[in-house]
Amino acid sequence: MPLTNSIVEQLTEWCALSDTLADVRSKARSDFFGYDEPGTIKYMAETGEINGRERRFLGWFGFSFKLPAGKHPVELAAAALLTGVGLTSALKSIQQARYVIAITTMVRPGKGVYLELEDEEFEVDSRILSRVLYKDDALCAHIIPVGRGRWLVCPGWLVWPTRLGPGIRSRLKKFQLDPVKLERFLQQRSSTEEKRLRIEHPRDNTLEKAVARMTEAAQAEGKDSLVRSVEEWKALVLPCMKTSDITKFSKEVVKMVGKVSSLDDLNRLIAIAMNIWNATPQPDRGGKTAYEMGQQFDNRTGA
Repeated sequence: MPLTNSIVEQLTEWCALSDTLADVRSKARSDFFGYDEPGTIKYMAETGEINGRERRFLGWFGFSFKLPAGKHPVELAAAALLTGVGLTSALKSIQQARYVIAITTMVRPGKGVYLELEDEEFEVDSRILSRVLYKDDALCAHIIPVGRGRWLVCPGWLVWPTRLGPGIRSRLKKFQLDPVKLERFLQQRSSTEEKRLRIEHPRDNTLEKAVARMTEAAQAEGKDSLVRSVEEWKALVLPCMKTSDITKFSKEVVKMVGKVSSLDDLNRLIAIAMNIWNATPQPDRGGKTAYEMGQQFDNRTGA
């Protein structure tokens, strides 16, 4: 008998409550959330809610974390809750579990979704995902094969807060994060010194305002090469959006900036330039900007 979504939830609950795993689970939780690491945590919008954080931890603990004997906690859960053919089938699936950041290519209403990771495709059975995911969303999740090319999603999945462009999507396997690194990214951890040196990242709601901000900063710094019209900035940004080189725009800005007195000055000007990038309407996205697309997904970040 293959695994089902309800059985996966039962196995995860066992991992969360088992007295046998109490001590190792406590240490694992500390490692996952970085309790002993320095810095102030400020989670990205909609990702710091307690239940969501706990689900992400349990997904990692059950399906990625390894016990001293080399097994995953969810394998112990299967042995405790299942028997016979069901146990054998479950263990086979569990041992092939993967953590992926993949793109939604199709939604099957009431049934599930299709995910793509470059040359791989996953048919995921999940009514929940079929209700919250849209085409081109990026999903971060543990997935388990259950035969015939079908997969189940494990607890702790997360919808990436913004859309990923074609350049990243074509090389997405190089941008895979493990669950712990993803959690650090979401935490946006900063130290007191980092706060002092933090570069402001402006967020203007129109391209005209973003360009005006750049013009003001460039004139103050004597960087005339950065003083350009709205149309000139669009002519630079739009071709860069179509290339597979995700650093091309930043490289062009660095050339325009030229010599600077400090790395902080360069980073500040790049941050203002990225504000122009994010405020530029994208023709292939219905004229929406990256900021506008990001706002659509603030309320759909995971479960």
